Amino acid sequence: LDTNEIFYFESVDKKTFIYMDKEVFQTHLRLYELEERLKNTDFFRASKSTIINLRKVKNIVPMFGGRIEILLDNDEKLVVSRQYVPILKNKLDL
Repeated sequence: LDTNEIFYFESVDKKTFIYMDKEVFQTHLRLYELEERLKNTDFFRASKSTIINLRKVKNIVPMFGGRIEILLDNDEKLVVSRQYVPILKNKLDL
């Protein structure tokens, strides 16, 4: 799979899924393994259950409680957990 086409990865019930524009695939890799493989790329660990492709981000909206909502190019909304917000700000030079 071309990583440029991936919107995000999500872990649900000990299974990891790859979300693309129109398709969803399952992978045997765990999120921590993907995170390691995607180090120094435009992918960002947004929560315990998601890794987001920052190249697919359309909009970033601050939320109550220190979290951030991310709107992707495919109009899906994901939430960045409070503990990951400083890392996101650093990665985006905010």
